[in-house]
Amino acid sequence: MPDDMKPPAQIIRIPRGGGEDFDVAGAKLTWKVKSDLTDSRFCFFEQVLAPGDGVPLHIHSYTETFYVLSGAVTFEGPDGATPCETGDVVVARSGSQHGFVNHGHDEARMLSISVAEHQRFFDAVAASDRAHPFADMSPEDMMPRVAAIGAENDCLFVPLDRG
Repeated sequence: MPDDMKPPAQIIRIPRGGGEDFDVAGAKLTWKVKSDLTDSRFCFFEQVLAPGDGVPLHIHSYTETFYVLSGAVTFEGPDGATPCETGDVVVARSGSQHGFVNHGHDEARMLSISVAEHQRFFDAVAASDRAHPFADMSPEDMMPRVAAIGAENDCLFVPLDRG
């Protein structure tokens, strides 16, 4: 039977080191499972954070769960700073302000597990990057562009207090 006529696989293996790499606007992640494999129920990616790297405070209408695979990551939110290390799990409930940074001296790795809407935000960022590469922009110009994409995709970034 030709491959295009076979029914879709019921068991899908993503091998160690496999997945779809995504490196744009300072985000370095690898999609392990995109929502098309889960009937749009969930998706997850692995994120690598160099020392000092992180994601600024943001809010979305869905829950996001993080599993720290290695290293140390500090999460920020309405309850203050929450230091986390290998093996810890963090749940950012829907509508909660959250962000994180690697304050350690070594690389940190996490899984981010969420819903299809979260993937749509990243898909929109990737499409924007293909049209006008973020690599051609200064960091000062990059974040407003990502924030504008977020505003259109249920991911609102909290403005920095520069006062």
